[in-house]
Amino acid sequence: MEILSVRRSANLLLVLALLGGLAACQKKTAPAVATPTPTPVQTASPTPDLSTPAPPIAGAIAPALVSEGSDSITQYLHFPNDTEATKADGAVQFFCDINEEGIVVAVHALVGTSDDYKAAVQTALDWGHFTPATIDHKPVPVYLGGTILFLHEKDEKRIVVSLATQNRDRVRKMTNYIEPQLVGGLRHAVQNASATFISDLLDGRAEVVVNVDARGVVTGTTGTTENPKGSGLGAFLEGALKRAQFTPAYDNTKPVAGAINVVADFRQL
Repeated sequence: MEILSVRRSANLLLVLALLGGLAACQKKTAPAVATPTPTPVQTASPTPDLSTPAPPIAGAIAPALVSEGSDSITQYLHFPNDTEATKADGAVQFFCDINEEGIVVAVHALVGTSDDYKAAVQTALDWGHFTPATIDHKPVPVYLGGTILFLHEKDEKRIVVSLATQNRDRVRKMTNYIEPQLVGGLRHAVQNASATFISDLLDGRAEVVVNVDARGVVTGTTGTTENPKGSGLGAFLEGALKRAQFTPAYDNTKPVAGAINVVADFRQL
């Protein structure tokens, strides 16, 4: 584990705190659309059963990882060319589905301290790969989140990738921690919850923090938000995730309880 200076640690706290503010703004602000007659929002229905969580995964589990090969996302991560825009430290959180080959098939959200840093991360996700997750040594698709830090240390620039978003203290300390991952991916979980849901409501967003135990079993959800309000998207997403399977979090390769932000833009699902 890297030991950070007091100044560096304080700077990272400020950067990560700014991420939280930007995320809140994204949830509250909807893009302006020129429509003469607003279309009524339909309530999401049916809401999946919240009472019984999915059982733990049977078999050996390995989470998706940041690969070290020539096709890794790290090979495509670079500071943007606009030096004025990237003089300060920055951070970007990403939320995406990857397939059995570790290829990003959908980016559900990017939250960052600048558009330049977000564009740099999007490029890396477009071209780079992850090491796929496996169950019983067979690759499986997953939804995962991560944080990429763009740091300045003296005269050098450095990029750090963490597969964690919810536990920002672990991101700041750069510990060997991987948060839970949604097995099958977000699109799969939503479609399993309701085959007719996508046609019921085509536009909207929701976010849920999912807590899982050291076996990957869902123990609860918090921080549910939705846009438009009253659409039922938040409750629907909670239900879909309660019945989904997750990998546990890993702390120095040991399975532990953890949490993950699941951000759904239903226009992409």
